[in-house]
Amino acid sequence: MALRFLHTSDVHLGRSFRYLGERAPTHQQRLKQALERVYQIAQEQQCNAVLIAGDLFDHPRVGREWVDLALNLITSAPCPTLVIAGNHDPAERHPFRERTSLPQKLHFFASTERKRLPALEMEVIACPAGDESRWQAVLRRDPDGAPYQIALIHGSMPSAGEGTIPVSTVRQCGLDYVALGDWHSPQDLSHKLGVPCWYSGAPEMIMPDQRLPAVALLVELHDSQPPQITPLHTGSARYPTGSREDGTLEIALEAFDSPQSLLEALAAHLQETTVARIRLVGRWHADTPLDPDALQESLQSRCLWLEIEPAFQSAPLAPQTPFERALTQVYEARKAQGAPSTLDEAYQLALYLLRGGRL
Repeated sequence: MALRFLHTSDVHLGRSFRYLGERAPTHQQRLKQALERVYQIAQEQQCNAVLIAGDLFDHPRVGREWVDLALNLITSAPCPTLVIAGNHDPAERHPFRERTSLPQKLHFFASTERKRLPALEMEVIACPAGDESRWQAVLRRDPDGAPYQIALIHGSMPSAGEGTIPVSTVRQCGLDYVALGDWHSPQDLSHKLGVPCWYSGAPEMIMPDQRLPAVALLVELHDSQPPQITPLHTGSARYPTGSREDGTLEIALEAFDSPQSLLEALAAHLQETTVARIRLVGRWHADTPLDPDALQESLQSRCLWLEIEPAFQSAPLAPQTPFERALTQVYEARKAQGAPSTLDEAYQLALYLLRGGRL
């Protein structure tokens, strides 16, 4: 029997998204749509199970509507759902614990345990956040266990001496698949650990530094064969067309003769679901100063999230008005007297400010 399941994590239902300001409510609904898309994919792909490796909810006291949403999707799904507690929805205060009854299709793990699912010929090792001291004792293959043995772990890989996942134990576990949660971007650690091991990432944008578009992982296990892992898009947030893999879009300034022409060109890259880091490079030759902060303020409402990075040089400004010419005479006189080298910078800054530039 082959086994097929969908791996996701870090849905963060009920997150406030304060950093998005007035765009927050709309993005909250995108989380709902992303989770609905997860179950739609599970049905389309005829999955045997859905795995949620922690942080289904953003915090223990999310609104009732978010808990109802999750339970309704789990109940109506054609396959069981396996959920472990995360660091945002810890076991002792998990929203599921407030319900007197849970759907039969839901397998919720509040503590570390092994559970066999005979109908799927699968054994699950659940390692929820907050119970790390018990992980090592169960993270191993049982020679007498089910044909397929997988783990769900919510925690971080050690980095700079920090992390909750016991790397050596995972490396030696001999399991068919290790489903990780906690990191918001998908990452394949199989080669590093010598066992099929992935972070699925969040199914929708949680923070703008995660990789987009967000995905869930379709995992297919076959007898004695390496698993097939296929990322499938679930999120709506996108990088702008033409951006680098990390979402950065570089714009060379030589082609623009005014801030307005640049603003119009940048606006063409932005949509309601765009997450953009725009890096301005090259040389700004226009007489009107370029204010990156003002650009960002003008464009932010056109997209989901925007950051403009000034990495350009401005061409020297020439005096245009009588006052600027008078200032230039003072500058040239002081320079002839052997003024310090910082005078050149101060002079250009003065012209910049006189033309409406901002510090």
